[in-house]
Amino acid sequence: MSTASARHSRLALVFLIGAIVAALIAAPLLSAVGIVQWPVFVIAWLINLGAAWHLGVWAGLQGRSEFAFMLLAALGTVASIVIYVLLAVLGPKAGSQGPAA
Repeated sequence: MSTASARHSRLALVFLIGAIVAALIAAPLLSAVGIVQWPVFVIAWLINLGAAWHLGVWAGLQGRSEFAFMLLAALGTVASIVIYVLLAVLGPKAGSQGPAA
């Protein structure tokens, strides 16, 4: 795995964990002060967009369609986790060399 690919893989994971942690922390806080819960999902989704972008770049470095993976990952954190696992399990396409580091 190239340095750029590893960096995007790590950053995607950081953003995914950040979205989950933000939701887990914000939900009880908003509930405690009596505020509606929808901002929790908006915050998590906005953080998830960072993960979607890094997953798209990571897919591109593996020789896969950046747009397809990025679009699907942007739908939500659960979809991003599934795509992260699929990209990790499937690895690069056969014969894909990726950009030189």
